[in-house]
Amino acid sequence: MAISQFVFLAAHFLIRYQNTTGKMVAGLCLCTIAYLLNESLDLADGSLVNLGLGIMATAAPFLLWLIASRLFVDEREKHTFAWLALALCYVLDVYRAVGFAGNENSAESTILELAAYFVPQLILLGFPLHAIYLAIRGYESDLLEERRKFRIAFITGLGVVVVFIVTCDILNDVLQGGLAGGGDPYVILASLCLFLVALIFNLGSIQSSNSTLKIVSDNAAVDATTESIVNPAAGQDQSLVRAIERAMEEDKLYQEPGLTIAELATHIGVLEYKARQLINKSMQYKNFNQFLNNYRISEACQLINSTKYPVSRIAMDVGYSSLSVFNRAFKERTGATPSEYRKQQGH
Repeated sequence: MAISQFVFLAAHFLIRYQNTTGKMVAGLCLCTIAYLLNESLDLADGSLVNLGLGIMATAAPFLLWLIASRLFVDEREKHTFAWLALALCYVLDVYRAVGFAGNENSAESTILELAAYFVPQLILLGFPLHAIYLAIRGYESDLLEERRKFRIAFITGLGVVVVFIVTCDILNDVLQGGLAGGGDPYVILASLCLFLVALIFNLGSIQSSNSTLKIVSDNAAVDATTESIVNPAAGQDQSLVRAIERAMEEDKLYQEPGLTIAELATHIGVLEYKARQLINKSMQYKNFNQFLNNYRISEACQLINSTKYPVSRIAMDVGYSSLSVFNRAFKERTGATPSEYRKQQGH
């Protein structure tokens, strides 16, 4: 039952959403199916089928994290460390399977074998935990209402299930040695959880296909364009947009450290949801941090060009409470650190 739901989900995303995110979701479904088959079938250890399914199942937590990063982090980043962590899992799996053959009675090999097993499991557990963190971290600054709702569903659904599965894998190996058939209840429970989550997600994605399209879209402009077609009234709040621009350009509200969208909404006299809607649909920003960084980094560039203030002072002047956050935001926008930018400008 669980496998059938994931087959449908993979087909739905491959056909409906022909972009990178859709392919990644389909890949996650296939890896989850591999996990279900590998846990359910009585396959000989070391067989090609067992190895193939194991390799795919190991990639499921990583793919979940990759999808969360793509959906919930608007600034595209390189994932070199994550790929290396996944590669380490595979290396340790091979090392455990090959390196300890025939050495089961050695105390040293037993310790090393346990380390070779639990280190990959902890890494795999770290992927969904960090995915949940990404969903939580950007909730307040997210300007897409559909994505804000999806963050909650993600945290309570897929993320929790994958954490549960990885934990059950550990418990399965710990208990199976001392409890006959100890792994079977965990497989049944994990399959049931996966079935329910996939069923709910399938029903939800079909009933709200437009909302799902906005969430998995690769282009921020799609959100504003789609909304203007669905809602002809969108774009008629130009006076409120100008009020937001005055608050930022004349009142320089962005210079306040920790400025929230609720504070901005209060400043211009609208409800918070309305401010989110205006910044997203009329100004085409996906999250509030992008919106703030646009003003903060622009002024930072001006200060670097016109003053000899140290970078730390400039960061504080434009509203950052952390120099590392300022440096990262500055490099994302200009392609150089503040110090490198100053040298490039000849200052």
